[in-house]
Amino acid sequence: MTVQSYFGLDNNENVWRLVQRSGGKTVFLQQFNNTVNGLNELARFIKSRCNKPRIYIKSTGCVALGLLKYLCGIPGIEVVFISEAGFNQYQTCFSKNISRDSKATSCEAEILADCAERMI
Repeated sequence: MTVQSYFGLDNNENVWRLVQRSGGKTVFLQQFNNTVNGLNELARFIKSRCNKPRIYIKSTGCVALGLLKYLCGIPGIEVVFISEAGFNQYQTCFSKNISRDSKATSCEAEILADCAERMI
């Protein structure tokens, strides 16, 4: 288990896509359904990957707030909601460093994970 890991989560078609940054590399991890069982599985998965996760989520209203209820059970968690304007600014600044080697990755989740790693 790593001490600090950085995650980006985005929602598309009722599925949460999770991307992790660790050791300067972006790794596509998994997709989780936006259901009670899927969100519980997502929280357990993040807990099993690290001790102090930092998660960036693009603010999508009640969908993102519903996810927060499940993430709050993770000890040492830090969750940051990014507005649409903030996301666009981060995308401009950080998109040059995003790995494009995984065919299943989500661009938004990758950018959010990259931001989580870079922000203090």
